[in-house]
Amino acid sequence: MNRVRLQIQPTRAVGFLALVAVLTVAISVAFLLFNLRARELEHARIETISLTKVFMRQTEQNLESIDAVLKGVQERLQNPYGSQFELNSVPTHLLLNARAGSNRHLRSLFIVDAEGNVVNSSREQPLPPTTVLDRDYFKAFLSAENSSLFIDRPVRSRIDGTWNWHLARRLNSLDGKFRGLVVVSVNVAAFEQLYNYVKLDFERPFSIYLADGTLVASIPHRESQIGDRAPELGTDRLPVAGDDVRMLTHARGDGGRQGFALGHTDQFPMLVSVTNDEQEALYSWRETAWPIAAGAVLMSLLIIGAAGLLINELNREDALSTELSGANDRYHQTIDSVMDGIVAVDEAHKILVFNPAAERMFGLSASAALGSPLELLLPQKVAHTHRQYVNDFIGSGVASKAMGVQLDVTGRRSDGTEFPIESTVSQTSIGGKRQMTAVLRDVTERRRNEENLREMNVQLRQLSESLQTVREEERSRISRELHDELGQQLTGLKLEFSWLCNRLREGREVTTEELDGMRKSLDTALSSVRRISSELRPLILDDLGFADAVAWQAGEFSKRTGIATKLDLAGAKVVMDQAMASGLFRIIQESLTNIARHANASQVDISIRCDDKDLMLVVQDNGKGMANPERRRDGIGLISMRERAISMGGFFLVLSDLNSGTTIEVKLPLQLASFLGATV
Repeated sequence: MNRVRLQIQPTRAVGFLALVAVLTVAISVAFLLFNLRARELEHARIETISLTKVFMRQTEQNLESIDAVLKGVQERLQNPYGSQFELNSVPTHLLLNARAGSNRHLRSLFIVDAEGNVVNSSREQPLPPTTVLDRDYFKAFLSAENSSLFIDRPVRSRIDGTWNWHLARRLNSLDGKFRGLVVVSVNVAAFEQLYNYVKLDFERPFSIYLADGTLVASIPHRESQIGDRAPELGTDRLPVAGDDVRMLTHARGDGGRQGFALGHTDQFPMLVSVTNDEQEALYSWRETAWPIAAGAVLMSLLIIGAAGLLINELNREDALSTELSGANDRYHQTIDSVMDGIVAVDEAHKILVFNPAAERMFGLSASAALGSPLELLLPQKVAHTHRQYVNDFIGSGVASKAMGVQLDVTGRRSDGTEFPIESTVSQTSIGGKRQMTAVLRDVTERRRNEENLREMNVQLRQLSESLQTVREEERSRISRELHDELGQQLTGLKLEFSWLCNRLREGREVTTEELDGMRKSLDTALSSVRRISSELRPLILDDLGFADAVAWQAGEFSKRTGIATKLDLAGAKVVMDQAMASGLFRIIQESLTNIARHANASQVDISIRCDDKDLMLVVQDNGKGMANPERRRDGIGLISMRERAISMGGFFLVLSDLNSGTTIEVKLPLQLASFLGATV
């Protein structure tokens, strides 16, 4: 069953790949053809919009030429010379004939008097009496003193029934009164011929409308729809002057949809549209698509044939490939799963194996390490010694898989930093060639912890010795003060009481001055007791509270040293625990003592602030500072302050540099501060 499965599996794989290849070709060709089709349609759309803009400019030019004829007649008949002629006079007829003669699309140019009668025209034969009182172009100039161009909707001629389009301008006398109209009659069919000069790849229907959508002219000519709202415009909002050309769609006669570009001219209330026929636009695409599709079919047949030829070869290779793949997977999974770095080199010291743990350790990818010399991972100063050791180990004749002794080696990361390594080395023979394999472990953190532990032990030992010395000195000082000061005061008080007792036994009087002297001696003794106890424990913390105690201490410091002190105790209200208050007060005392002894400062800033997370104590001076404050081992004061901060669950930091002052920072998490305050 396994043999059958191994024989069938490659066949299915090749068949699947062939199917994927054929589908890929089909999808790619379909996507290509779709993309080409979209590009052709987009090109046709852009060309349609561009052509619409061309026709808009052409329409404006045609209307400007017609309006120029009207303006010429209007100006000539309204100037002082032309106003002398009657509207039905021969000079007026000659003027009309001269203006209209050069424009073949103008059917006629005529004059309408103030009563609505056509009194003169450019025609050779005089017109029969005709009235235009019912025409919109005449009514438009009766309602207001309109001197601009009026464009009427197309109407059929009363003479021959053809479609004509009228444009008119007002005529005034010298005193500004309405004298009549100059009107041009444009033959719609002749006007349409003005646009036949554009040669296109395929026919694109073209239309001209009034601003309200009334069809004026079109190519091809639409006799039955002229003068009415064009059906393709539907109920959509029509463009106005200044709008961009927009693409619209309308229903064709066969039920499909057809797109067209529609734009409004800038100078006249006219709309211009050009229809985009997608079937015509895709003609060149269809010519290109057939060869591409035929080529795709041929390529698919070739892929299927090649896949059939590969099946027999893959059947023979499948069993061997499966076994090799399994062995390779087991090897890589074993190497990759080891947490320690594994590096193997050949006899020429070229790296052969570099597992992911080694990549993380040296900051170097396996692709960059494989094939490189082993010296890439070693500092230059030990590379030669290490190479000699490897050569000696290879030549020692140690059996395969025999482990060498554990070594301390210095490694070098890709960024050049050096770090300590513990290495266990073995050697074996593969294909007649020696291979050295080293299992590496980065002990940087362990060495750092050991060094920190040793340094901490030294500091704690120094702190313990200092505290012992301070304790003995404090005991000696208290003993002296108790014996020399308080003892003498109590002895003197005892003698005075003995004298008082003898006086009372003998019945002699005792004066108030003598009693006041004894009371003063007793007050002096009590003051001494308070001073000694205050030095042992700052009672001012209990009497005044933390903030006032800090302010009092700062004031006393300034009086004693002459150093100005600035306070910011906005966060002191958070300090409610007695142990915390005492610890912070002692840190401030020690900081001020160090400043007075060593800083040579003129200003000290003490701030206690808090935010949403931390309570921060900062003591900063502008003195001479010190270099590497964190490495000073003789600073017992700094060590004691750090230990006080750590004992409160906080963080202690010293920031200083030569000639830049010193800053002591103590950060205590507010959650811990709130907890300590709540347990008081």
